[in-house]
Amino acid sequence: MLLGIEKERRYKVEKQPGHSMDYFISTVTDRELKKEKQKARDLRKTQWWKRKCAEGKCYYCEKEFLPGELTMDHIVPVVRGGKSVKSNVVPACKECNNQKKHSLPIEWEEYLDRLKKKEIE
Repeated sequence: MLLGIEKERRYKVEKQPGHSMDYFISTVTDRELKKEKQKARDLRKTQWWKRKCAEGKCYYCEKEFLPGELTMDHIVPVVRGGKSVKSNVVPACKECNNQKKHSLPIEWEEYLDRLKKKEIE
């Protein structure tokens, strides 16, 4: 950081059909990122989060997993302005969390639809 000016951070978003955006520029400062990550670590230690994971279901693909196999995912990613609050975090399997990366729900909706279609076929 130079003289209080945050450097621009670019994040790659997986190119998905119907979307022309390859990159986005985060307007979240390093200080805000650090604060939200600490809030997420604190939230992960709560009984509320442990109960969510004990349900054993990925929020996105709805498959069953052992509680230790689920990760915390921010529905609206922190780098896109999301907060580490109960209404914005969900248990997700590692595969879904890695696929989603920094995508917003609307950007990732098509991927989820494809997953559900594969299960039906």
